[in-house]
Formats: sequence, structure tokens, C-alpha cells
Amino acid sequence: MGGKHALNLAKGRVKGARLACVCDTDKTVRGKWSARCAVYADYKVMAEKEKLDAVVVATPHYSHVEIAKFFLARGVAVLVEKPVSVTVEWAEELNKAAKSSGALFGIMYNQRTNRVYAHVRELVKSGRLGTIRRANITVTDWYRSQFYYDMGGWRASWSGEGGGTLINQCVHQLDVMQWILGMPESVTAVCRTVNRNISTENEVCANFAYKDFNAVFTASAHEVPGVNVMEIAGDRGLVRAGKFRADIYLLEKSEEEINALSRRDYGNKKDKKYKKYTVRYGLFNLLRDGIRGQQCNILCDFARVLNGGGKLIAPGEEGINGLQLINGVYASDWTKKTMALPLDGKAYTKLLEEHAAGEKGGC
Repeated sequence: MGGKHALNLAKGRVKGARLACVCDTDKTVRGKWSARCAVYADYKVMAEKEKLDAVVVATPHYSHVEIAKFFLARGVAVLVEKPVSVTVEWAEELNKAAKSSGALFGIMYNQRTNRVYAHVRELVKSGRLGTIRRANITVTDWYRSQFYYDMGGWRASWSGEGGGTLINQCVHQLDVMQWILGMPESVTAVCRTVNRNISTENEVCANFAYKDFNAVFTASAHEVPGVNVMEIAGDRGLVRAGKFRADIYLLEKSEEEINALSRRDYGNKKDKKYKKYTVRYGLFNLLRDGIRGQQCNILCDFARVLNGGGKLIAPGEEGINGLQLINGVYASDWTKKTMALPLDGKAYTKLLEEHAAGEKGGC
């Protein structure tokens, strides 16, 4: 993704920002960019040589916190790729560093720029769906072959990536879930590895318990053709949303009223009437994303705020929320227990380190 971000900046697709330099440990990558801008093999040397307003951190997960803290301490704005870290403990450290620095801090949660999800969020937050009764999120359209995992030795490993499908792909949908519904109180989960030679999971089933309802989250990276759908039901209606459209059903009467008025087994038909409408992502947005990627929306938003334009749609400090859910799922699977949220960060870090050590030892 670092190459994609750099290309968008180099081509002038991000208003108010320009690409000053690229840093990469890979000599081949540096060679590709040397004709366009300054290139560096060490980000600390880059910081000394360049006068930077902001950096985009698009490196393997474990390095996010170290690099982000380095630049924040120097007053440089930081936009970090997802996930913000691999453990809640380290994410908390980064949030503290960002707060004390006063520098702008963002995260690449590009799904927040999807107008479909933004509309669903507004429906829930405004109360138009009434009291939420259930949520079901199924994400099985992120197919990943064995070839994908073999491309990079750090992928799908506890020591290199800090997890598998959940921390790589699902971090987006988990952020969308908590962005819309808020944070749950606990999680109970089971993870599996199906038909792949990897250390981590490529299938997840988790139950996130909220005060008044449950959100069931199911994901896999081995299913064909796969689906991506979110259902949220309240006592005033239902939303069924995919990546590119949402069908909304708003009841004329609440379920409580329907129940009270009913004089038959299945409720009175006249009382169960609803109005339906559809929200679509839009052809223009699809074409734009096809050219530059949806991630460019976050780059543009970050540049806008950096140049004095309001608040970020994806503040870096909120990256810890999705990570709470991810760490909670893994901890629940490992311990076979329901995990209360927010999670004990230090305890989770210890669990992860044990799994990473076992992996390196061939266990």
C-alpha cells in the first residue's frame, strides 16, 4: 500500500499535499522512485535530511508504533496504515505519544469514507432504527490463496503480522462495526485455519455482546465466491448493507406497538407496514476508486485537516477500538473464555508473545 499512497501523492491526486520523499529498506523499491523524488533506506536519516510536514507509515504491523512515535515526537503529522498496532498495550502508548506531541494523527480506515456505511451510521446514531436488537456481519469475500501468504514471509504469522485474516482484512469491518454500533462489553470467539499452510487463522466466528443485543461477526479468507453483508435490526426497522448498497426498511409502528395491537398469532398485517429505500455507493465513486483506490479518500481528508480544515474522519486515536476487538477475539480463542472489554493490554501482549515464540520454535 505504501507504493499506492506514494503514487497518488506523486500524481497530484491529494489536494494540498505533494510527495517529498520515499523511504524503503528494499533497494529495488528505492530505485523505482529515485527519478521522482528523494529516496532513503532509513527513516531516521530521512527525518534529518528532509523538512517534512507529514509522513504515511505503510510498513509491516509491528513497526507502526515505533516509527509513528519517532515522527510524532518531532512534531511531524502521522497517518498510519491499519492496524494501528498489534496490541492494545502498544496502541495506548502511541495514543499517549500523539496527545503529548500535539501533532495530527490519523489512521487509514478508508471504509469510513464509504457513503453506504456513513448512512447506516447516521440511521443508528439518530435513533431512526429505534432500539437495536441484533447485528450480523459476514465478511467472506476477501479470498486469499496460499500464493498470497507465500509472497511475504511476515504475512499470516504471530511474529510478523500479529495475526491473520482478522488483523489484516477484518480490521476494516470491525472498525465499521464499532463506528456504527459503539464498543461491545465482551467477546466470545473461535478461530480456525482452513486449507492453508499458515500459523494464524483464516476463519473467525465471534459474538460481541452489547448491553441490549448481540453482534455476530463471521469472516473467512477461503470462501468462494464469498459475501460482504451487514444486517442491523432495531425495533423501528432493518438495514441490510453491502459495500456498495444498503436496503433500509423503516417501520411505521415500532415492534412494541405492533405487539400490543396484535390480535392474531403473527401480528396484524396492517400494523407491520414499512417504507423501503436504497442507498448506493454511486458509479462516480466506483470509477474514482478504480483509478486511485478508496484509500486516497483518507489521504485527501488528512491533507485537508493538516491544512486547517476541521476534524479527521478517521483519527488515529480511534485505531485502538478495532484493535480491542481483534485482541479480544484472539484472547477468547486462545483461552476458551469470554473476554471482557476493554481488554487488559499487558495480559494480551504476553499471550501474543507466547504464540510468536512458539511459532519461531516450530511449535
